[in-house]
Amino acid sequence: MIDLTEAQIADAKANDLEAVTAVVAATEERVQQLARRYATGSGRTDQDLVEDLAQIGRIAVWESLARFNGKTVAEFFTFIDRTLKGTMSDERKEATRQGVSRAVAADFERALSLASGDAYEAEFLVTTTEAMGARKMSPEMAYAARLSYQGLEYLDAPMGSGPDTGEAMTLADTLADETGVPADLLEPSDYEKARRKGTSVKVRKVLSRLGEHQRIVLMALTGIVPVDFYGTERDGELSAAYGIPREQIRVSRNKGKDRFAELWLAAA
Repeated sequence: MIDLTEAQIADAKANDLEAVTAVVAATEERVQQLARRYATGSGRTDQDLVEDLAQIGRIAVWESLARFNGKTVAEFFTFIDRTLKGTMSDERKEATRQGVSRAVAADFERALSLASGDAYEAEFLVTTTEAMGARKMSPEMAYAARLSYQGLEYLDAPMGSGPDTGEAMTLADTLADETGVPADLLEPSDYEKARRKGTSVKVRKVLSRLGEHQRIVLMALTGIVPVDFYGTERDGELSAAYGIPREQIRVSRNKGKDRFAELWLAAA
């Protein structure tokens, strides 16, 4: 990229074919890097999407030349980088939004950023008031949003190399190591169940670190066993069932949410 000159950029803006070719060649490495980044999620890379995004990126470079108003090479590459990120991000969202609305997909990606890219943790976080406020989803919608973002998980999806052998491992190999079940006896749903169980265990570990009242009140919000579902409209019944003064329930709920969010992020 450092070989590109201001004169070449100016000529490319004027549709000089040789200069445009030079610009496309100079930005190819960045196009490939971003294509791979935006085609990777949940530990796997969609190679078909990498190719699609790379092609879309090259076209975006060409089409954006006329919109560049700067002069220096540094300004140009900053502009191109911003253009590529916006274009590929939008395209990846379109490619992965299957069966849910744009607003739901956008909310899920907000939770995904809080979960450091872990789609399964995002599925939990997007159902919580502390993470999403009034835009929290039902568990069913969160599940649909994750599947929409993630696509189908296949047991032959690559998961890097084994720590001992250095050989390529798949989802099936990884799950087989964790469960002791032979890979050829596993189903795709088994991997999902294992990940969901891991999230459930983490939730309970975080809850165990809260005070008794905060823990009970938060578990009552969604009915986490062994506490029944009380939501926020049955504080009187919750007070009677667990001996928590009614005037303390709202305080415990608010403080508990803040403390839960703090401990959850610390454990990430």
